[in-house]
Amino acid sequence: MIDVGSLCTKGNHVMEAEATQRALAPVAPVKRWIVAGCLVLVIVVFATQWYAYDATRRTASPYLYYVGWSCLMWALSPVVLWFARRHPIRNQTWQRSIALHVAVGITLSTMQVLVEAGLGWLRAQHGLSFQAALSHYFVQHVQLYLLTYWALVLAAQFYRLYDESRNRQLRAARLETQLSAARLESLRSQLQPHFLFNTLHAAVGLVHEDPDGAEDILLRLSQLLRISLVDCSSNEISLRKELEFIECYVDIQQRRFGERLRVQLSIDPSLLDSAVPSLILQPLVENAIRHGISMHKESDLISVNALRDGGNLRLEVCNRSSTLNGTPGQLLSQGVGLANTNARLRELYGETQTLQLLNLEPRGVCVRMAFPVRKCEPG
Repeated sequence: MIDVGSLCTKGNHVMEAEATQRALAPVAPVKRWIVAGCLVLVIVVFATQWYAYDATRRTASPYLYYVGWSCLMWALSPVVLWFARRHPIRNQTWQRSIALHVAVGITLSTMQVLVEAGLGWLRAQHGLSFQAALSHYFVQHVQLYLLTYWALVLAAQFYRLYDESRNRQLRAARLETQLSAARLESLRSQLQPHFLFNTLHAAVGLVHEDPDGAEDILLRLSQLLRISLVDCSSNEISLRKELEFIECYVDIQQRRFGERLRVQLSIDPSLLDSAVPSLILQPLVENAIRHGISMHKESDLISVNALRDGGNLRLEVCNRSSTLNGTPGQLLSQGVGLANTNARLRELYGETQTLQLLNLEPRGVCVRMAFPVRKCEPG
């Protein structure tokens, strides 16, 4: 029995979508530290700016006074941000939301002016009346408190828009992952019954002429089905495992055609642990046999090649007894084997893959595919 071994992870599209989800995932502790750092920075900048302004007029108080005043101005920032997040300004309810924020902004600003006026009155050791202090601070600072409030509301609003955009990207990434996996599973499910029916047909053809051969085909078929069932949850496997599957499949076909069918494997050993789409070679080998030796009485040579082409893994399946009956573009969209292979490569590797149909000289057809080479990680 063939050892199935380790399986590979999903294809590039699926992995990219998962990487996108990880990159977009929120990191709450980091956010809190960033917000706290920004708040401290703003307090220091405001205090320094106001201190420098008074110093140029020779009316500056101690620097800590300005730090305290700046803290008072921004003390309610967490509350304002929380409130702005709870009551965002949306298209459907913008009038009600703006009216609510106007009322809350005025209320909080008035409260801050009252606190500041009281502290200023006490600091002046009752040198001016509380009403005079209130009037002074109201005229000088209420607009700053209002601007601060609306700056925080706008910041929360922009962050909400950014957060919603990020969540849409997360949902799109998840949907892309699910859709890509569903499409790949659909394509894979097309291969298994197609392969099963063709192999059973081969066994039936030998029941009367070669009962032992028919029995051997069915036994090997059970091995292949066992492998494919174990492997059905993975979109990629190692080239080594794919070749083991192909060798088992070729044994079935050689039982049918005897010495007329020769198969040659030319594999770069350094690529055996590279990731390839599962069952990517079997339909191509099947096509090479069906359009070659199955249609002619002469013998045929099927070659399977794997080599490195720059940063790509290049796979080739060729026969020496058939010719293309149509343009490559037409043939790549017909039948289960080529059309399925073409669709799976596009789904897994996007624009980084190629699939070609070539006529060989003096006779023969070669299917050549290439996609990024990377090691198959144990699953």
